Amino acid sequence: MKSALALALVLAACGGSSSPSGGGPDGSTGGNHDAPSAPAMVTFSGTVQSKGTSTSPLAGVSLGAYGEGSSTAVATATSDSQGNFTMMIPTGGTALQGYVKATFNGYVDTYLYPPTAVAADTTGVTVFMVTPSTYDLLANTLCQGNQMTTNGGIAVEVLDASMAKVQGATVASMPAATKYCYNQGGFPNKSATSTDTDGIAYMLNVTGTATVSASKSGLTFKSHQVNARAGALTLTIIQP
Repeated sequence: MKSALALALVLAACGGSSSPSGGGPDGSTGGNHDAPSAPAMVTFSGTVQSKGTSTSPLAGVSLGAYGEGSSTAVATATSDSQGNFTMMIPTGGTALQGYVKATFNGYVDTYLYPPTAVAADTTGVTVFMVTPSTYDLLANTLCQGNQMTTNGGIAVEVLDASMAKVQGATVASMPAATKYCYNQGGFPNKSATSTDTDGIAYMLNVTGTATVSASKSGLTFKSHQVNARAGALTLTIIQP
């Protein structure tokens, strides 16, 4: 389970408000008039991988792109035999505010939130998915977070402005998680108090709209909102 939920969301040319309540892939702006313009169609592509004691491509995963607050996907894809997928997402000319949902039988539903509006093609994304037993191992055994099925969990990767992983950062959510946990030596560790060299942190027992943030002396990070759904795993990045 080394680097069990390491995020590889390589987000290109992002900008605009960090609030996910603004414009989404359906082209609506939700009152966010500061969102930058975007091509009429953007590409979102990458690979889905099963993450546990080992890593392997995951075929047949259903993926959908949604505007925040919408229950209708504006673009869908299914991962191929190598775990690869590509979605062409209509923007209506406005940078995207929304998320991507990944589902597969026998795995925890996964929601990916970019840290800012996406105004250009996003490629090289790695979507890590875990089984309920791996999720339980992470949250309840290694982190000792007493994760409840009625609550959600958030995994974040803290990056600097050059997209390098940040060591020594602490994370927070509002409303607050009941447990913040960090990797140490590639594994979640209940006693760790800040990010290790992989920049990975977990926020357990968070449900509903939550603002996620990070802090480290000498760096200033942007907070943004995600929607942590009960029984699901939410992935995101925190960066300057």
